[in-house]
Amino acid sequence: MHIHRSHFAILFSTFCLAACAGIPPHEALPLAARDKISSTEIVMPIKQSEIYVFVPDSQIAAAGGGGLLLALIDAGVNDVRTSKAEAAVKPLRDATVDFDFDGTLRDDVKSSLSAVPWLHVSDARVVRDISPDGMDSVFTGSSAGAILFATTDYHLSNDADTLTVTMNASLFGKDAALADLKAQAKDGAKTQLSNSLYHNTLVYQTTTPATGPGDRNANIAAWSANNGSLMRANLTKAAAKLASMLADDIQQPEGPDVPQTTNEPDGSLTRTSTGTLSFIAPSVF
Repeated sequence: MHIHRSHFAILFSTFCLAACAGIPPHEALPLAARDKISSTEIVMPIKQSEIYVFVPDSQIAAAGGGGLLLALIDAGVNDVRTSKAEAAVKPLRDATVDFDFDGTLRDDVKSSLSAVPWLHVSDARVVRDISPDGMDSVFTGSSAGAILFATTDYHLSNDADTLTVTMNASLFGKDAALADLKAQAKDGAKTQLSNSLYHNTLVYQTTTPATGPGDRNANIAAWSANNGSLMRANLTKAAAKLASMLADDIQQPEGPDVPQTTNEPDGSLTRTSTGTLSFIAPSVF
């Protein structure tokens, strides 16, 4: 699999474009929507099927003032870096090949959101197509009154010392009563962020207790030891925590986002001034 930088970029492209268009990173679900939701289908677009190392793009061209030659050098450097990362992460993939993160996250999100009675959760499923066309196809084919997308990415940092799981959540109304709560764009994808009744970005992050930054192979060895037990435990915790964060966030009342950090028994939860959520956790052993 040699598409990791690209699918990580795709995950955030909708939210980045929305920010450029003046759409806030977080929009609370209108209170009026609660008694108009007849049913909610949870759809989890997860493009990847395994953990990967996120390799930052080379910046040689930017540092050198641009130009075709430097751009070609950047491309070559990126290919070499990606190949090395793919080789380094293979032991971890082999150790966790039977771990079903997608299913774990799906079940946790369905369980957490089912506890929100007015959502009337009907079903939850994972899809691989995270493109606007793919999400539009799901939206069109769904028989639910509302569709909640939870597009998720999980990866290790370049040094493999930090695990990050990111969820971009957005809820769209399909029933007329819900769609009427917000003016819909006349052009573009049906599931473009401006059409959502609710959206936010939720991040879970933790760090391996191994050697730390700078020693990718040692860190991956730590994640991989004992049949990948460290990675399995931390991904399991990430799934449960993100599901809980999403259920809490979708019930937040409308109003200004107040930045705050809350220390919890299992980590630290921060809401930024834009309303996005980040949870920093100690590694689970």
